[in-house]
Amino acid sequence: MITIKPDFYKNFKCIADKCTDSCCVGWEIIVDSETSEKYEDIKGDFGEKIRMNLVKDEDNEICFKLDEKERCPFLNKNNLCDIIINCGEDALCSICTEHPRFYNDFQKVIECGLGLCCEEVCRLLLETDKPLKYITENEDEVFTEQPIDKELYENYTGLYNIREELFEVLNSDKDFDDKILLLKAIIEQAVNEKIVLDSDSAILSGYEKTEPINEEWTEYFYSLKDNINDYLKKEKPFDEATNGNKIYSKILSYIIFRHLSNSAYSNNEGLKDYFNFCVSAVRFIKLCDIKIYCETNTLTLKDRIENVKRWSKQIEYSDLNVELLIFGE
Repeated sequence: MITIKPDFYKNFKCIADKCTDSCCVGWEIIVDSETSEKYEDIKGDFGEKIRMNLVKDEDNEICFKLDEKERCPFLNKNNLCDIIINCGEDALCSICTEHPRFYNDFQKVIECGLGLCCEEVCRLLLETDKPLKYITENEDEVFTEQPIDKELYENYTGLYNIREELFEVLNSDKDFDDKILLLKAIIEQAVNEKIVLDSDSAILSGYEKTEPINEEWTEYFYSLKDNINDYLKKEKPFDEATNGNKIYSKILSYIIFRHLSNSAYSNNEGLKDYFNFCVSAVRFIKLCDIKIYCETNTLTLKDRIENVKRWSKQIEYSDLNVELLIFGE
């Protein structure tokens, strides 16, 4: 099996209690059936505690019962996992073991990545402005069997070639706005039609319709939307002061890596919509950066990480919101 990963993939390690956020708070934690069976065999008081905190959600899936602050019952006061402390990492359920990793399966090729909802992943992506590269492993492996879904594989290979052209542009030294025009031209050629990318007002209108992850998102979003005209007046000095060309190129490259090839599942018919989603995402993140700059007269790496992480948690970790922004209501 061929695997493709971003070049920072191998460097990721959960920073646990050093994280200012936590993937163990505010998220439903599904426990896979294999792990729940293991939990039946854990002896003693801790085994009892695990079993007492297993419940079924509205979809009849087993999950951990979150407390009143939406914390996992096994996230202790030091923000460390009591399951790991008492039973070792092998006792974690699948979602806890894999998070924030994601896998997109295109038959003979699996693309592996790390979700931007994690601040350590964002740090690895944003800490330098060096072009983002992707590592292909086992590319010389000989396949003796045809893929189960030949059409999906063929759709993917066509998209892969288009995406390589996009990456080449994004890794160039051209101005970011010029890169967007070149990327747009590549997609237009691929779909054989002119496309119109969303304006700032269209982006904000679309994001306003998304299901909010929490009250903080709603408050933040309307603070951005209600003051957007004032923020945009400072975009030119922001660009001069922060030199974000290469950073936004990296972010766009990574969002394209995660999302664009998914149009293979719809026979590539939604390619232009996936592309618009990716470009709009980076534009929204930039608007959030401009907001910070206008309020503080600076933009730190920490600020960039927070804005990318906020976008990812609200948008790409909600299938409903992704589908809304790509395909509409």
